[in-house]
Amino acid sequence: MIECIDELAAVVAARVIEALPRVRFPITPEYLSADQVTQMTGFSPKWLEARRADRSGPPYIKIGNNVRYRTSDVRAFMEAGEVTE
Repeated sequence: MIECIDELAAVVAARVIEALPRVRFPITPEYLSADQVTQMTGFSPKWLEARRADRSGPPYIKIGNNVRYRTSDVRAFMEAGEVTE
């Protein structure tokens, strides 16, 4: 009886796996725009701008006229608790 249940469970599991859609998980980009950092952290765009001006926020780079933040730098900044008002 247990063998029958195990076989049935294996068949059901295989069918469920086949029926699941092939989902692609979002990949976090290595570099984030200021808007993406705002969404990720809850910091306002003005806060980020002010922190760039006084160099007290997360590290950033400029690519042409665009400001970009490395995802790992933003996470490290958050984890270090360096947020100032």
